[in-house]
Amino acid sequence: MNRGNGPHRGTPGDNDPLGGMDDADVADMWVMNPDTGSFELRAPGGPGAGPAGGSGSGSAGAPAAGSGSDGSGAARPRSRAANPEGRRPSAVDAASGREADDGPPRRRERAGSAPAGRAGARSGARSEGPPKSKVKKRLKWIAISVVGLLVVLAGTAYGYKKYLDSKISTTAKNAGSEGVPKAEEDAFGRKPLNIVLIGNDSRKGLGKKYGAAEHTEGLADVTILMHVSADRSNATLVSIPRDTMVQIPKCVVDGKTYPASNGPQSFNESLANGGPPCTVSTVDKMLGVQVDHYIMIDFTGVKKMTDAVDGVDMCISEPINDPVLPNGQGGTDLKLGAGDQNLSGETALKFLRARHAFGDGSDLARIKAQKAFLMALTRKLKSSASLTNVEGMFKIANIAVESLTVDKGLGAVDKLISLGNQLKKVPEKRMAFTTLPIEEYPPQPKAKVQPKQPEANNLMAMLRNDTPVTKDDKPAGEQQPAPPTPEAPKVDPATVKVDVRNGSGVNKRANEVAADLVGRKFVAVASGNARDGKIHPTSTITYPKGRLDAAKALAAATGLGDGALVETTSTTLTRFEVLIGKDFPATPPPVAGAPPSDPPKNIDLETADKNVCAPKKNK
Repeated sequence: MNRGNGPHRGTPGDNDPLGGMDDADVADMWVMNPDTGSFELRAPGGPGAGPAGGSGSGSAGAPAAGSGSDGSGAARPRSRAANPEGRRPSAVDAASGREADDGPPRRRERAGSAPAGRAGARSGARSEGPPKSKVKKRLKWIAISVVGLLVVLAGTAYGYKKYLDSKISTTAKNAGSEGVPKAEEDAFGRKPLNIVLIGNDSRKGLGKKYGAAEHTEGLADVTILMHVSADRSNATLVSIPRDTMVQIPKCVVDGKTYPASNGPQSFNESLANGGPPCTVSTVDKMLGVQVDHYIMIDFTGVKKMTDAVDGVDMCISEPINDPVLPNGQGGTDLKLGAGDQNLSGETALKFLRARHAFGDGSDLARIKAQKAFLMALTRKLKSSASLTNVEGMFKIANIAVESLTVDKGLGAVDKLISLGNQLKKVPEKRMAFTTLPIEEYPPQPKAKVQPKQPEANNLMAMLRNDTPVTKDDKPAGEQQPAPPTPEAPKVDPATVKVDVRNGSGVNKRANEVAADLVGRKFVAVASGNARDGKIHPTSTITYPKGRLDAAKALAAATGLGDGALVETTSTTLTRFEVLIGKDFPATPPPVAGAPPSDPPKNIDLETADKNVCAPKKNK
């Protein structure tokens, strides 16, 4: 409490919490040092203290320091009458230049003059500094001020964090993922992380700027499953092509139910079927890996984030010209020269959206370009100066909270920072980028794809078992020999005759599965509903005696595991029967035997430490 110029001066022994300093003005403590030209913090009455802005040698218009009332410099006689209580000059007296009546003035001698007599000796002794008790009191006052400043700063930081938290959009993590096991802890109690990264192509508020009609929900234009190992030593990012045909499950979001798709649909439509929670549930069911978190970003966010990190340095193999096609049939108007280019803002967004500029113009070719961009972005984030200074961090934080939608488990700035710090631990050479193994979808071979088996299941089995797809740094002699990767039995599908029956409760499901098997060269026909006319919770494959290898090949083709195989007891049955249950397409089963230790052959696998150029356009 500052009593100002009130009658109580806070003398020692007054129960004053500030130790007699409550009437001092902190501004009077800053004094210019004439030798350095800079201001220094000095306690009132300390060496060099004087009127505000003075150097301690007196001020114009006032008697010289150390002089009597006549300016002669002689010490006044000591007068008890003038000061019957023997009071010493207060700190304010000294700072303001007022004379006290209890002895010669202290610390005000003119330069070069000597104090006179015994009083001068006492004054000289005192000139070494204020009493220790006053120093402690001044330090106490300064300490209280510092603590108060820290409290204010902490309160400001807390308020700013709450402000950022309030701007983050959040939803539930998923819309129902029953039956999909969670990742298990390792021997040290650590758990791997599975995070779905979603690029939303919503044009909400952007009109027709990006070549298509504006729509609200958007589609999952880019989806990546990122698996981070329990020990944070490696990570695998698996791109899921948007045109992959999958069964979208029933999704319940905010009390609203979105029914399961009536047959396989393009994966990217999952986002319009209930938002990010439904996309996450589709990944859960499709890949058999339960997701821990998701992060979704839209067009505007991509532009702002690349600007915030001062662009992403990309290697461009050849000049790019992606003109906008008539009638909204594609094209981004991207124009880039060959060589190293820094991509940010609108240019970065065009690069990520471009399709006809790369390879054969398909979504798969675009995924290759996107992976090269993400690898370059990873390197930039690890070395960006924007992440090492407060201004840069605030800039990125503001953009992130405005551009991202996350699950409620990540809905706070400190949680996002914690996740970022965990990802920073992964070395670039052990951060792998790949694509889910796929093949043509037989009913629409030129337009759609489907997971390729058993390669897709083998890759997911590695993630489920937290097996890295990159090699560690141990010498070859120290590494354990890899067990052989089980392969699907080599059986001629033309020798396998299959009846497909529908026990799922979904119309025409048997027709779809039969058509898929015919596309894979099996001899298959749809034979109506289940023999007992009931709905079955699980799918089964009944096979003739002695045809186990053919049954396993059929299971691999349908995405069912060995647990679905049932050998018939009939001696006359010669055909296979696939009963489609409610779980179809089922969660990919664990690979029989030991989990694979190497990724499937012939997959596109790169690591973030490689400077991969954007793919060339097919001639």
